[in-house]
Amino acid sequence: MARHRQVGANEYAAGAPGEWLRKAVVGVSNGNYVTGQVIRYNGNYVTIRTLFSEFNSRTVELEKVAPVLCFLTGKSRLRAKDMTGEELTERYTEILDRILGTNQRGSRSIPRLLAGFQPVREQPQATDTLRWTNTLTGVESTVSVRHAVDYAFFVDGNRLIPASTRANIGDVFDADPRHTNETTEPPSGEETERDNLETLLQSIGGGAMVPENSQNPNATYLAAPALSSTETLVPQNCHAKILAAISG
Repeated sequence: MARHRQVGANEYAAGAPGEWLRKAVVGVSNGNYVTGQVIRYNGNYVTIRTLFSEFNSRTVELEKVAPVLCFLTGKSRLRAKDMTGEELTERYTEILDRILGTNQRGSRSIPRLLAGFQPVREQPQATDTLRWTNTLTGVESTVSVRHAVDYAFFVDGNRLIPASTRANIGDVFDADPRHTNETTEPPSGEETERDNLETLLQSIGGGAMVPENSQNPNATYLAAPALSSTETLVPQNCHAKILAAISG
């Protein structure tokens, strides 16, 4: 793992749980599946940042996912008792297939990508953002759902980027041109030690952080909309590029 990202001295001393740091994952928190990026860990638990909030999950319940799924499914409130891990993997694979155009026409439409999978109230807006930490540098930046989807569609899907769209797609996944001035350098050693102390005190006190969720409207699913002119077929082997981001 050290070949793929920087490892701080505190992480090196902590051992194996650090392998999850900054990874895109799906975990389980209070019976719900949560999908996002691991931003810290403490022993057998990690904290996952999602579009909705931050949640704690046990490391044994984590599975790596493609980063774009953190943006598309980050607001999902799916109960773990209602779907097995294998079924969730199938769902996520189908979402990726819809983006990349694996044996179908690829799409950038968020409603189309999530049709039949997430109720409308749990689907993100294109303008929603997530603070994302670069796996290698530790620099934190703001990335919009629109950029995450477009990057996966055009770059991972090996598609020609139209001139009208080129200025809105960064050179890397977490370099959203819409938010170029919203980056944060990695914390200093002193700040990291303070954060670790706070995390330790929280673990001693017991209990996971659980944000309140006041949303409770009836679920409504969208039918898949018509394909746009930018939605084209791509070879199945393009699937490998987006999955490669999981281990990056």
